[in-house]
Amino acid sequence: MDKSYLARIASRSAFYYRDFKIKKRNGDERRLAQPSPELKTLQYWVLNNVLNKIPVSEAACAYKKGDSIKKHAQLHSKSRFIFHADICDFFPSIHSSHLNDILRTHKNVFDDLDLDLDSSILDIKRICFRKDALCIGAVSSPAISNIIMSSFDGALLDYCKAKNYIYSRYADDIYISSNTYIDKSIVNFLRLELERKGFKINYSKTKFYSPKYRRKITGVFLTEKSQISVGTERRTKIKKMVYEKLIYNKGNPDEILGHLSFLKDIEPNTYNNLIIKYSKYCDEDIITALSRKKQQGQRVFALCPCVHFKPFYRWSVSLTRLARPSTPHIPFALLRSQRRLEFAEESAVRGFPILVLEY
Repeated sequence: MDKSYLARIASRSAFYYRDFKIKKRNGDERRLAQPSPELKTLQYWVLNNVLNKIPVSEAACAYKKGDSIKKHAQLHSKSRFIFHADICDFFPSIHSSHLNDILRTHKNVFDDLDLDLDSSILDIKRICFRKDALCIGAVSSPAISNIIMSSFDGALLDYCKAKNYIYSRYADDIYISSNTYIDKSIVNFLRLELERKGFKINYSKTKFYSPKYRRKITGVFLTEKSQISVGTERRTKIKKMVYEKLIYNKGNPDEILGHLSFLKDIEPNTYNNLIIKYSKYCDEDIITALSRKKQQGQRVFALCPCVHFKPFYRWSVSLTRLARPSTPHIPFALLRSQRRLEFAEESAVRGFPILVLEY
């Protein structure tokens, strides 16, 4: 890695992001920051050469190779009582100062990199953090979050083992389970441990599950027979989406294939029965039919004025100039991202001319 290149990108890393929003399931918006190819390359380099060499807790069940929602749920599948808590604004609450001491503790990871320790730590914090906070969208953020939470996970593991509880953390979701009643004092202990790390507990998402209620873990349900299920509501939704796509060509093939992949992983028998049931509506395998519909889907491009883009966004768009009487000198961008239509709509609202091309 060229030291001068590393330092140059690191010094201006805050400007190598493109901000956008996505809707959560509850209707709220989540802010994401997409790094430029140059910055993303450096983040991958830091991830592979530094972060992945720092050990994390066994209780961390997300962002690690081989882990999955299903594997995480199986840890608690035989427990009768489950406690769930959520950490408020998890990534934005992680600051570069959290990583500083950890990198110095594991300074041996820099031995083979031929880099100065102090300057390397400074550059890594600049590359992986934005405005001194971890952002959603950076490829290095998940690994950093697990590293930062290692001491917290260790404290919770010790506490739970003493009480014969099972503890795990999936990103910002904390789960504790047991076959005996879980003492509600766990909430106060959890709050104190989170505050020591600079986090806050989200009380609105704090729940105790008992055998009387449907036990839910990271989006899947535990049945009375300790099996994992996607739930009746989601199962019905998937069947409806497949039927409407095959019969009426309604729906997004990408979304449907994603739901089917999830169903296959969680409930393989249900998946196989669904494939057999709906095979009569097409002359080929359902997955093949959906993939073909995806390829044949209409492609939409939005041609928007680059006045919306800051200069350092040019890495993400192809620029061209259009000789139009109303805007003879405004550069235009052909947007190929997932937000092309949303961006076009925003442009129209703001009064800027747009041209949407469909073919």
